[in-house]
Amino acid sequence: MEIPDPSPRFKAGSPSRDRLPSLARVQALLGSAADRWRLQPRVAAVGAAGADLLAVLLPASCVVCGAPDSSLCPGCRDRVRRSTTRPYYAQSAAELLPSAEAGKQGEPDGGACGLKTLPGPDQADVELPALPVLAAGRYAGGLARVLLAYKNHGHTDLAGVLLPILAGALHHAVQDIDSSAGLFLVPVPGSGRALRRRGYNPLTMLLGALRTGGLLPAGTGVAPVLRLAGRRPRDMLRPGALVAAASGIAGASQKSLGRKGRRRNVSGTMTAGPAGTLAGRRCLVVDDVLTTGATLAEATRALRAAGARVEGAVVIAATAAPASDANNIEGGS
Repeated sequence: MEIPDPSPRFKAGSPSRDRLPSLARVQALLGSAADRWRLQPRVAAVGAAGADLLAVLLPASCVVCGAPDSSLCPGCRDRVRRSTTRPYYAQSAAELLPSAEAGKQGEPDGGACGLKTLPGPDQADVELPALPVLAAGRYAGGLARVLLAYKNHGHTDLAGVLLPILAGALHHAVQDIDSSAGLFLVPVPGSGRALRRRGYNPLTMLLGALRTGGLLPAGTGVAPVLRLAGRRPRDMLRPGALVAAASGIAGASQKSLGRKGRRRNVSGTMTAGPAGTLAGRRCLVVDDVLTTGATLAEATRALRAAGARVEGAVVIAATAAPASDANNIEGGS
């Protein structure tokens, strides 16, 4: 089932799109166009030829072991592949994740489910399962190095390594969700600063390649409906924002912060449009790495505020090891 893509080129006049600042809108359009341009066969062929030439002029080395001649040597490529052959649910170790949708039937197959305690109607505590998050592998060893090189060091040639990893995790997750009525795959948005620094959006580039290649699970479609919300002047005067600014949290990267800092750093930073914009839509959030769950919690909050039902999330890697299979780190048997 083909799901309409609500990106700006299809719904340029939608109310939520008109609320975007003009600079952010231009950056989003340029970034999307650049990603589509890179995925064209002729451009990819020229890029491959250019990579071969650069390998002669500026010899490459494996991002994992340092072996010469390629960004990822055959041995490390095989180990990274084997470390992601058994996706697992990683939500139990991410303490900042929100609860799963009410009425979700049981625990997803394949992993322990964390619990969130909420007050019930009779004031007794009610334990709800945490939002299910499927990880392709653990954020360690070769997989962590490949992700870092692809995201932050311009190794776009490693997209070919990550594509089947992400595709496998998406297909595994969708098996646990009824996608017959349609399911949005919603990428977590990157910042304008990161886009300017890298020149591409790593996550949307991967999802775009999967869509172009027809590799997405049946009944799903990529829907980049999340965006970073512009902070209004009065928002910066709220106590939480003042504390963040005074403590140096504002503008800090997530990986440099503690648990409370991560939550404050992303709180209220995303939007999926006004209330009701996504009423009746079912979504699966997609991100690269799961740590505390603060970013996925903010993405889930924004989608639910717009009326969507968030069924879970998929990440390429999680910092926590699988609870039921400690060997799923470097391809152990």
